[in-house]
Amino acid sequence: MKELENNGAMLAQTELAVKEKRGWRALEGQSAIEALHRTEEWREQYRIVQQDGLALKNAPQDFRSDRELVAEACWANGLALQHAPDFNDDWEVVMCAVSKNGTALMWASDVLQADKEVVLRAVKENGGALAYASQELRRDRDVVLAAVQQRGMALRYAAEELKGDRDVVKTAARQSKRALMYAADFLRKDPAFVQEASTQAPPDPEPGLAEVIPPGYGPGL
Repeated sequence: MKELENNGAMLAQTELAVKEKRGWRALEGQSAIEALHRTEEWREQYRIVQQDGLALKNAPQDFRSDRELVAEACWANGLALQHAPDFNDDWEVVMCAVSKNGTALMWASDVLQADKEVVLRAVKENGGALAYASQELRRDRDVVLAAVQQRGMALRYAAEELKGDRDVVKTAARQSKRALMYAADFLRKDPAFVQEASTQAPPDPEPGLAEVIPPGYGPGL
């Protein structure tokens, strides 16, 4: 028993020594996280992620577990969320991320991928983010309309019933004539509808989703 107590005391002293070396030993009445924020190292990391959110990848684990620093990184670059898995279920952090880059939705938790407000924010920034929404929200007309208004080719990820919705398909076609390839068969076989939708399309095709979603980050065309 005495040996266990000695080992426990030794571990506690070692942990304290590491924290003191890092400069964030908590003072009486001050939490460890508050102490961490007082260090020059934390302030330097904060400045770094303000300039380059993806620099969060190289930050020490202590800092990647710091909510304020992670939120700032995600505000600088939404894709920083991939380096902060501890916060993929944090509504405010995820909203920061998808507001800056809708593709960040792919790293959100299942719960937040099914949160209509989060998904709407994501698809309004990048319609292709519909690819990462829950199946239920891919059937949500408001969400799908917002996605195809921003990126017509996002029609690819809509639920089948919405691919047969004339207004949804026309909205997608106004962004990209190529979106018609994802319309329901009965609409693609309707010459009058195709003609009407095609005349509303812009002269220059929009980029495909492969150009919108960074390589290696998910589905494209």
